[in-house]
Amino acid sequence: MLGLNRTLRVLVVCHCYRENNSLIRIISARKADKNEQLVYWRGVDP
Repeated sequence: MLGLNRTLRVLVVCHCYRENNSLIRIISARKADKNEQLVYWRGVDP
């Protein structure tokens, strides 16, 4: 999943749903590379 943090940095986030989809657990997050940023800003799914 691609998203933004508070400083408008594009992040790649890996997550899972817990407890009947009422909780979201973030497994990892990292700064998106240039290609991933382009995908995000263009609104295109990879």
